[in-house]
Amino acid sequence: MGKSTILLAIGLFTSIIILAQEKKQIEILSSEDIVIENTNYSTFRGTIEVPEDYKSLNSKKIQLPVFIVKSSSKNPTEPIFWLDGGPGASNILLESKIISANPSKLLANHDLVCIGYRGVDGSTILKSKKVNKALKGKHNQLLSEQSLNNVEEKIKEYQAQLKEQNIDLNNYTMLDVIEDLEIVRKHQGYKKINLLSVSYGTRVALLYSYKFPEVINRTVMIGANPPGHFIWNPEKTESILNKYDSLYKNQDEVDYKGSIKEIMKKSFDNMPKRWSVFKLDADKIKVGTFTSLFSKDMAGLVFEAYNRAANNYDYSYLYLMQKMVDMASSEIVFGEISSKAVNADFVEGTNYRKKLQGDNTILGGNISKLYWGVSSAWQIKTIPEEYRKCRETSAETLIISGDLDVSTPSDNARDELMPYLKNGHQIILKNMSHSDIFIKTMMTPNFLSDYFDNGIINKDSITTPASIDFKPIMKFSKSQIFIMGLLM
Repeated sequence: MGKSTILLAIGLFTSIIILAQEKKQIEILSSEDIVIENTNYSTFRGTIEVPEDYKSLNSKKIQLPVFIVKSSSKNPTEPIFWLDGGPGASNILLESKIISANPSKLLANHDLVCIGYRGVDGSTILKSKKVNKALKGKHNQLLSEQSLNNVEEKIKEYQAQLKEQNIDLNNYTMLDVIEDLEIVRKHQGYKKINLLSVSYGTRVALLYSYKFPEVINRTVMIGANPPGHFIWNPEKTESILNKYDSLYKNQDEVDYKGSIKEIMKKSFDNMPKRWSVFKLDADKIKVGTFTSLFSKDMAGLVFEAYNRAANNYDYSYLYLMQKMVDMASSEIVFGEISSKAVNADFVEGTNYRKKLQGDNTILGGNISKLYWGVSSAWQIKTIPEEYRKCRETSAETLIISGDLDVSTPSDNARDELMPYLKNGHQIILKNMSHSDIFIKTMMTPNFLSDYFDNGIINKDSITTPASIDFKPIMKFSKSQIFIMGLLM
């Protein structure tokens, strides 16, 4: 039997399995109306039962939540499937978040469909208290060899626990998520769909267009993440810090005392072991700095923190960032992160701890080193090579990027992804970071509806350069931070 015959047989067998598993799927649990801009919209909440392993007829089932907001039109066009960021975050939008986005223009012609991400939504949540505790580091050195080795040890313990529970991380990949989406699409009778994705969700959207190109009408990617970029690059982060530095030097409103990079370096060079009674961890502060730079408004608070430390020897704000990292570590669904990110971008034989040192940069490898410095401990299979690299797609695609985005830098999409998009367009928003481009896109009237309805890209409505205000968006006294340190 030839190779092509074998592949065809495997494909037919897989199709038979999937068809057999699609017979009983969605149970509607509740329906109610929500009011958006004085218009009632029907919503449906339910549960979808899907196989954990799409390759096995005898697979156990897992349950995922489904949330659908129905269009106000009697004859709506292609629905919009929502793909949120992460991995590690839910894909079920809260009603308050939907209402605040004022999506009436979208709902005029499209249903809005949210299907829970396996591993973080529904019956199986890949979260370990022991791993999360280890992610807080040892001896106030989050990225030390001892800390990372401890995380690896807890990962291995957690994997043994998953094995006892008959849970296989290899069945929680983005390709499995796409199969979940396909089941809902077919169940609801949607022939074609639109995709609205952000951050991690943009990779799911991209792979969806590779795997099922015939069902994608149009797709919007906010903060596009091409293959290979679940790993944040220290040098890329440094280049964006340089942009911030240039903007900072031209500010009249701030008490300018040196460049951003100078005050950051001085802060780390002179960092004491404690602020007040609390021990400081430079590694955590770097992680907190990086994640705070997802927002241009939070950037003002970050640079004020370093200004206080460098020029007033006041490390209270930097300690606050450190404390926020500890809080976030308690909530991380780390198993789901690894089953999606590591499974997609891991390269066998790579020494990620060495690769992500970032010795010549201010922030170093920070969170990438934390996540990827322990990635080999997961020992999971990578997805097929055809989904681990960019390839041509004819799907109508609109990418929204920000020139200050440290998470999904605009030039990654421009240089690596755009050449493969036959019907692709990219808009780079000036003076905007990761969360800023999402807010701008969602809150620009008619921008998304024009595109999803007619393929019209109203660039002028969204490209007005954002202002950068380096004044902190909030201020805290030392006593307030001290109390937060005790309570959080």
